[in-house]
Amino acid sequence: MVTPNRDLLARAFRRPGAPRVPADAGDGEGMRAFLLRRQQQFQQAPRLPVVLPPADELHTAHGVLWRRELRYPLGSGHGAVTFAALRALDGERVAQLGKDPALATLRPEQCLFLDTETTGLAGGAGTVVFAYGLGFVQGDELVVEQLFLRDFGEEPAMLQHVAQRLLQFPVPVTFVGKSYDRHRIAARLAIYKVQAPVLTPVHLDLYHVVRRLYGKQWPDAKLRTAEERLLGLTRHDDLPGSEAPAAFLDWIRDRTGPVDRVLEHNRLDVLSLAALLGVLAGCGKT
Repeated sequence: MVTPNRDLLARAFRRPGAPRVPADAGDGEGMRAFLLRRQQQFQQAPRLPVVLPPADELHTAHGVLWRRELRYPLGSGHGAVTFAALRALDGERVAQLGKDPALATLRPEQCLFLDTETTGLAGGAGTVVFAYGLGFVQGDELVVEQLFLRDFGEEPAMLQHVAQRLLQFPVPVTFVGKSYDRHRIAARLAIYKVQAPVLTPVHLDLYHVVRRLYGKQWPDAKLRTAEERLLGLTRHDDLPGSEAPAAFLDWIRDRTGPVDRVLEHNRLDVLSLAALLGVLAGCGKT
């Protein structure tokens, strides 16, 4: 009988990131237990497909578009605040916070609360924006649109819709969007030769506002920290943004990636942008 080669067995049964074969796993009980454990791992039930939230499937001149629309009365709450402060922005304060005199005449109906989810942070033409969160004030409601890329062939229709919203609502309001989101969008628009005012001089990035106001008082100027301290909002079971690329790629491959949680993260981001602008620059706010 040939004695088993422990090293060869270890390499044969080991996946990346899995523990190494125990040193005491010999020809007896140790090796047998190890192989049984590995067999059980391989026999684990496959993950179930993830179903997208209910949405509209729009058939446009540029292709099919997955679009989810949510509406929130301006009096509804987000954390411990409401969106009502958006009704009357303090123009002088907005200009001061944004360090741009052009913002002094900003009206809520001009704002596009914008957040994106991408396949990576590196940038360039290889980084795809696979989900958009777009928020805007319409009458007495805050409308949130979410666009999701179910298939790469749907990107032209998605980009045309984003371009239309950028024209309708000329002042993007973002969080780190001035240095990140808008450049990713611009790169995708350029690939498909879609014209849109995305790299505009008037852009209100609330990250810089929060950093200037609270950078010396708070441990950091992250959106999560601003939510907790200014909005009284604590997220539960939130999927970190860093996990969004893997979730999307898994979903594209076999529909198991948790993109439903990515969309929920994106929805909360957009709502927080609107709430933060009201808290920071609404009339009567400090």
